[in-house]
Amino acid sequence: MEVKVLREAGYEEALLGLSLSFYDHREDIATWWNGDKKLRAVRRASALAFKGGGHNKFLESIQVWIYIKAARCFWSEFDTYRVGITKNSSSTMHTLDKREVTIDDFEIGTSLQSIEAFNKCLIDYKNVESIYYKDITRLKNNLPESWLQERQVSVNYMTLQNILRQRDGHRLYYWDTFRESVLEQVEHPELLLKEINND
Repeated sequence: MEVKVLREAGYEEALLGLSLSFYDHREDIATWWNGDKKLRAVRRASALAFKGGGHNKFLESIQVWIYIKAARCFWSEFDTYRVGITKNSSSTMHTLDKREVTIDDFEIGTSLQSIEAFNKCLIDYKNVESIYYKDITRLKNNLPESWLQERQVSVNYMTLQNILRQRDGHRLYYWDTFRESVLEQVEHPELLLKEINND
């Protein structure tokens, strides 16, 4: 599994949005939004990040784009999360029949027998004499769950905070890798995990 944060944006804008209730609207916003106001906003954000009930809605303004290469069994669980997430993925439909698969196309621990079985299905798929010729459904049905699929995910901090909380200690170990990788790479992990915020 590979998890790489590609880009992050919106942190300062989220802090400004969080501070608008304290803004004297007779002043110019660019002049008012100075170092002192920003410092207070950072402290306020840390205090509100885990309050819920709308107090932490500023987290929705911080966006993260993440590249993830993971087994299909991970993606079937990740697809539980639909709100606040946009995903683009490599298509199995367009890649499965290009070549025979190898061990490198799968997560570590995949049995060679399952890879060989899939390649036999691929031979049938390409054989014009076979009853399974061009039967993409059979090909997909025989693809091991450990097939590595790439996706680019766009998610906001509020949704990411929810995912990290819900998948803490999950028995599918890919979630540990996902959580650790995200927390190591994002710019403001203290807004995503309470334990980091309290340290």
